Amino acid sequence: MPKLPRIPRVSIVIPLQRDEQQFEETLLSVLENQPEECQIIAAHNGTYTDPFELADEITFVTARSSNLVDLVRDAFDATTGSIVHVLGTGMKAHAGWLDEAIKSFDDDSTIAALTPNLVDDSGKPINGSGWSDVAGRLCQPRKAHSRSGRQSAPRNGAANNGFFLNAFFIRRRLLADLLDAVAPAMNDPIAVSYAFGCLLKRGGWKIASTGECEIVAGDAAELYDESDGDRGQCLAAIRARTLPAAASPRWTDMLREAILGDSSIGEMIGMTRHRRNIAAMRRAIDPESVSTVEELAQIISLETNHSPGRAAA
Repeated sequence: MPKLPRIPRVSIVIPLQRDEQQFEETLLSVLENQPEECQIIAAHNGTYTDPFELADEITFVTARSSNLVDLVRDAFDATTGSIVHVLGTGMKAHAGWLDEAIKSFDDDSTIAALTPNLVDDSGKPINGSGWSDVAGRLCQPRKAHSRSGRQSAPRNGAANNGFFLNAFFIRRRLLADLLDAVAPAMNDPIAVSYAFGCLLKRGGWKIASTGECEIVAGDAAELYDESDGDRGQCLAAIRARTLPAAASPRWTDMLREAILGDSSIGEMIGMTRHRRNIAAMRRAIDPESVSTVEELAQIISLETNHSPGRAAA
């Protein structure tokens, strides 16, 4: 009886953004440290020619554009692993970097996604992989863990509420739900990152973070995120659409964040005027498309404990 090919545990998606040299450095770091039961997918907008002839080791996917959301969305159909890991251009993997992430998913069936620990070339923790809603601002980047595993305390004691699209791990079946829930026309990476986190929170899922899963990110860590009225209006409307019972930030907290923090007066004003965007968010986001913990956690737990060659999580 012929042996069936083993389904990979992790599908690693590497999106090509801007710099081909950095993209190839990321590919090389993954190939050099690739564990068993792992699939590598490289997504680009059709301009990459594979000069090193890596097609035997990597699945190349041509996306509709070089926008990060489009690259992740179009690469998804090629994934087969139970966990999808997006590793942005310029980020570098090292030996064993997947181990702690896989263990976290195995240990807790209510974890939907995980944010890795991003460091610079010297090993110093940097911002970029996860975000929190703080008192006066939505989707505030969080600091990474130190090498000791201790995380820098976020302002206002905020928890890890979500991940940015350039570096994260997620259960494949939940990423499928999220991509169905958010319309393709909504393709701003910050807005989509925020929508994904809110939708998972609505479903009762956890988004974990760990200092043991470390990625060298350098200049590739943070997505471009201008603080202006459009940001405030868009994110506040997403929150109102996905988490309608959540309290809106107080005006005094928004003003303090605009003056002393990373926000701006424009963003603050945008947040107060978010209702004009609610109708657009109703068209762009379907909250009912994302499975809840109650619907999937028991199934995930059974699959995780089934066998080493399990195909889903």
